[in-house]
Amino acid sequence: MRKKVIYAGIIGLFAVVAALGGAWYLTHERPPQYCQLSGRPIHPHMLTVVRVNGKKLYACCARCALTYERQTGIHAEVVQVTDYISGRRIDARKAWFANGSRTEPCSSPAMKQDAGGAPYMRMFDRCSPSLIAFSRQDQALNFIAANGGKLTTLNDLEIQAKSENHGVSK
Repeated sequence: MRKKVIYAGIIGLFAVVAALGGAWYLTHERPPQYCQLSGRPIHPHMLTVVRVNGKKLYACCARCALTYERQTGIHAEVVQVTDYISGRRIDARKAWFANGSRTEPCSSPAMKQDAGGAPYMRMFDRCSPSLIAFSRQDQALNFIAANGGKLTTLNDLEIQAKSENHGVSK
């Protein structure tokens, strides 16, 4: 009789754990595997949360969101970025970015081949130059020392984008 009570207790415990796990799975936010702006695969350490027309979207990188805004004229607010070192999401306004490094996690290779196998150079890529986010300035500077690029912030990037548009209203 005692074994039956123990087995029933174990089965009951598994049922509770399974129910809690199922509830977590149903309520846990799961970003898509592909960028909702470009359709590219999302590198886990580059995921960017963007707000477009009040709707939360997931992008493959912050550069993709900035390019989307420049190409469409639709404001794409970069809300969160993923720290390249830890993989944790951080407030985009508090992030430090390595702009234009040799590391390009979501860009296509510069040298490609056409259907006939002839090589050609990529002249434009919506995610290039790379824009890699860090939660700490020292980590961004260490990355830049090893991989090239320039240190910047989202605010600096937005000011630069406005000046490049020469005041053209959207």
